[in-house]
Amino acid sequence: MIKSLIALTVGLGLLSVSPARAEDNWEAGKNYFVIEPAQATTTGDKIEVVEVFSYACPHCNEVAPMVEDIIKRLPANAEFVKIPAQFGFEAWKTYARGFYTAQALGILDKSHADVFRAIYIDHKLDGRSPTLASLADFYSKYGVSAADFTATSSSFAVEARLKRNDALIKAYGVDSTPVFVVNGKYRLSGATAGGYEKIEPLLHYLIAKESSGG
Repeated sequence: MIKSLIALTVGLGLLSVSPARAEDNWEAGKNYFVIEPAQATTTGDKIEVVEVFSYACPHCNEVAPMVEDIIKRLPANAEFVKIPAQFGFEAWKTYARGFYTAQALGILDKSHADVFRAIYIDHKLDGRSPTLASLADFYSKYGVSAADFTATSSSFAVEARLKRNDALIKAYGVDSTPVFVVNGKYRLSGATAGGYEKIEPLLHYLIAKESSGG
């Protein structure tokens, strides 16, 4: 009897920290929205989890540490992708260009969190009216010259990514940030999930839904 109670207690404890909690009754059209038509993904046979964000978005800065924790706890059959939004704002376009330039130069992972810090804590970058020159100078500390950064920022590859992903964000139906998309099919935010703390369990619910065939 005691062993059974211990086992039950341990089991309940594991359930309490599980990302997908049994007490969450997620509803389509309320907590998440079905994207029609579903959009193609870029992660092969893995379930794609996208964050649509911007460095110029204070809320994205707020959730950035949480997002990194979400990435660490994703199941093995899922892969995380970040897509910077533009929404027609010059500052957002500039930061999106910086993101794809850093990605093309192989310095994105090293610089991503630092960009948020430079804007919101150190105030070394302007969140409202950044210039490409200021970004080139900022990213130069990661081992690329400002000249190389500037040249890459106007390359065909970067221009193509900006154009493609701007169209993709519109196809997702995303008009604010941060917003998350699972496998090109489901869209959610902190507001729809019921709070930022509910984003991760809802993501895990939708990943499990996709894993079982939808």
